[in-house]
Amino acid sequence: MTAAAGARALRPLRQLPEPERFWIRFAPRSWPAAPPSPRRWVDLARGRLGRPGAASGDAVPTAAPPTLLPDGPFDDVLYVPPVASGDRAERDRALGPILAAGTPVLVQLLPGQPAPSATQDAEAVRTGDASGATVVVDLLAALLGGELETLDRLPPDAVVAWPLVGGLTDGAALREAVLGRLAGAGVRVVQPLVPELAPAERRELAEGRDESVFDALFHGQPPDPRVLARAVARHGMSPFLTRPLPRAPLAGAPSREIGGLLLLAGELCQRLGHHGRGQAHFRAARWVDRSRYDLRVLAAEGNLQVIHWLDPASREIVDEWARTGRSATVDALAEEYAGPVG
Repeated sequence: MTAAAGARALRPLRQLPEPERFWIRFAPRSWPAAPPSPRRWVDLARGRLGRPGAASGDAVPTAAPPTLLPDGPFDDVLYVPPVASGDRAERDRALGPILAAGTPVLVQLLPGQPAPSATQDAEAVRTGDASGATVVVDLLAALLGGELETLDRLPPDAVVAWPLVGGLTDGAALREAVLGRLAGAGVRVVQPLVPELAPAERRELAEGRDESVFDALFHGQPPDPRVLARAVARHGMSPFLTRPLPRAPLAGAPSREIGGLLLLAGELCQRLGHHGRGQAHFRAARWVDRSRYDLRVLAAEGNLQVIHWLDPASREIVDEWARTGRSATVDALAEEYAGPVG
């Protein structure tokens, strides 16, 4: 790797935080040459299958970058993809100062992998508490391999990513069997995602399987995440991860929190077919994320209406949050999306 390529590897990829992408704002450009596992995994930042030695869709580097993680500072969610066993100690050492700086960190694990231990607060990281890193367990390998017993040993209060692959991980029988295990293991969030699959990846996934799998992968409609979201809610879990927030010494947690509620409202509106309203929420959320206004103070003083970029529907969500710490409007949208079929 040239010096220029090495310097580029230390600069993070930046993307807009979105609920369906686990709120990831920053991601490594490349990842160690050693694969985290011979099994499949999903790059949560891009919604694509991860490849050995690569993350976020980049090509495999000719040599490992000088450090696992990109250079900061980071004021929003930093994504840490899964690592091979030989890289875990380096990952954990790198996480310590990043967490101490207040960065919200999302660490991805595969079933059976231990959570980070040498971080600022090992117990908080293990449980996925917002005071440490948020731990997300990627189920793809376990679902493809039928390794359901590994799901009984997840960290308490774990967050789970369920990749929906047509004909392989979207069946009703598998869904009910796995969700029962996850609920019994104390999982709090099971978030569906539909990964983008290249033709070669579809052929590889279909190899050696029944022809119905080939048909589902190449000719079927993409799985509907709403079906899984409803089943998740029925088992008492949430289908959406709450936005991880920065901690002291970083500022801006309230803006990120209300921005997250508006982004979730926009995502839910889009999925429910309320496109104009969804775009308004997205626009307001982007302004909130960049704003220095104290929206709680403005709401208490009755001055939210002076903010020209805050449309009436978004203003209602901000006002609800300022008064109660949550939003009845967003709760109602989530219930409409993940509630029972009417």
